Amino acid sequence: MTDKSSRARLGRRGLAVALAIVVLVAGAYVWLNTNLFGREDVCAGLVSGDAAESVFAGSGRISDGGGTDSPSSDRVSFTCTVESSSFLLGPDTEYLRISASRERGDFPFSDRGRWPSPASVSFFSGGSGGATGGVGSDHGWVLLPEACTTADGPAVIEGYAPKGSDPMEFARLLTEAANNTAERAGCTTGKPLTAPDSLDTAPEPRAVPSGTVCGSADLTFPGPATRPEATERIQESAGPTWACEISDHATYVVSQEPRLLAAIRSSPGFTEHPRVAGLQVSGFDARHVVADCAGTPTYFSMEVDLGYTSALEKPGTPRLGALFDNFIDVIGERFGCDAR
Repeated sequence: MTDKSSRARLGRRGLAVALAIVVLVAGAYVWLNTNLFGREDVCAGLVSGDAAESVFAGSGRISDGGGTDSPSSDRVSFTCTVESSSFLLGPDTEYLRISASRERGDFPFSDRGRWPSPASVSFFSGGSGGATGGVGSDHGWVLLPEACTTADGPAVIEGYAPKGSDPMEFARLLTEAANNTAERAGCTTGKPLTAPDSLDTAPEPRAVPSGTVCGSADLTFPGPATRPEATERIQESAGPTWACEISDHATYVVSQEPRLLAAIRSSPGFTEHPRVAGLQVSGFDARHVVADCAGTPTYFSMEVDLGYTSALEKPGTPRLGALFDNFIDVIGERFGCDAR
């Protein structure tokens, strides 16, 4: 009887030890490989832990190292790198970089070395109260409220997400960061910005059809008369921003997005320029301008690439001024621009 009782006690103790080990292992797994009971926010409270976790493709523990780094005295500016690490699920650590800075208002269209091609971006603009921004494959941005604009220009939240991230979750995170940054800087205006409910799918490259450019038979090909093989991406959604990229040759943009136009016109260096295609314009230079199209401020930009510049001496290659005039003549007509 005593032996049976001893064995029973030992069995119960063994079971308790086994259960304790299971709980310990499960707790360690949760602690090392998920964000359960982890950070509620990162980047000095500018980004919630849930928002950051939702952007990462895999599960992991969320941290932000030293938090935010403020590169200037501007209360809007900061940089922050968030990482998601997993001890048991693999050696790779994913990184999410978030920052805020002041940019020239047409930054998504004029700085091709830093920002993705506008023809490959899903733009969003919700009108009154909706956030204005764009999300590419791993890079996105959201404008802060107009009250955050100073003499140094508009303020922008910028983010780099890991591959495989959900673009909708990324857009929500950037919008949240924009709201919290504006609140910290004391430049909120009424209700917080709202993230988009959906995103248009960015267009895929396709061969440039014979006889047309960017879907138009009247737009001049930005290259020699004997057209080389090229692909094009065209933003064909009904949104206020239209873009077309002809690979290695040129990228065209037209935008009537009110917040972007306000950001552009409030940027340093925005001045009146000579007429383009018969239209009175203001802007930053000869190929980044704003015209009045049927009472609506309309932005036009054209960026050229090596495929065009290297072919300038070849027969049939249009000169830069003629190419831009043709662009405004042809595409501007769709947006109510008429110099007559």
